[in-house]
Amino acid sequence: MNIATVIGFTAGIIILGTATFFATDSVRVFINFPGLAIVLGGTLASTFICFPLKEVTRVLSIFLTALKREELPIGNYIEAIVHIAREASARGKVHLESALPGIENEFLQNAIQMLVDGYSREEIKEILETRIEQTYQQEISSAGIYRTMAKLSPAYGLIGTLIGFIGLMQVMGGGGLSTLGQHMAVALTTTLYGILLSNLIFLPIAVKVEKRIEERVLLMCVIRDGVLFIKDKTPAAIVYDKLKAYLPPRRWASIGKRP
Repeated sequence: MNIATVIGFTAGIIILGTATFFATDSVRVFINFPGLAIVLGGTLASTFICFPLKEVTRVLSIFLTALKREELPIGNYIEAIVHIAREASARGKVHLESALPGIENEFLQNAIQMLVDGYSREEIKEILETRIEQTYQQEISSAGIYRTMAKLSPAYGLIGTLIGFIGLMQVMGGGGLSTLGQHMAVALTTTLYGILLSNLIFLPIAVKVEKRIEERVLLMCVIRDGVLFIKDKTPAAIVYDKLKAYLPPRRWASIGKRP
């Protein structure tokens, strides 16, 4: 669980709720269900127009991804690849075949399988780089859904406000000036909803998902280079140093000792 994301959402809601409570005599004025329906309904409708149905239905799973731990255990994978490189140099292809069942990461397992099957270095590199690129393109489009929603929700908030002002003009035309301020407050809350959804939910989730995509692509690059090093029969100590360079110094402690 990504504690920072949970804390951010919780703190934002509490702070905004407290400020709202002390900023007005009646909190009810901020409750506008028709306005919320306009913002959410309009944003979802436009999102369905912009993206295929299968991608939009992944919105919930993308949100859950944002709640997961912030950094992938790349150090553990580096340690595992170094171990495989050391054993492969000592025992050859026999060790690679025996190590396959214990590998949980599908990308690493497929890469090791290509080594066992005798693929050339160029073929392995080409296949893995193509998979990395396809994974990046697919995942980044998912983050783009939330960025699109972040752009659309303020616009629909403004639309809801305009609808509210049209109703307000009708009230003024009918002579009901005593409720003028109340109707104006209800109309403006729709813009508030749009801006809040954009900046408190949609845009932060998009940024969080993009950061996680970068981590996943980095992990895949580590696996790609590690497998190519094994193919080249590079000594385990050199594999360790080269893969370690992918991580910032603050994360070097997550890797085991140099072989």
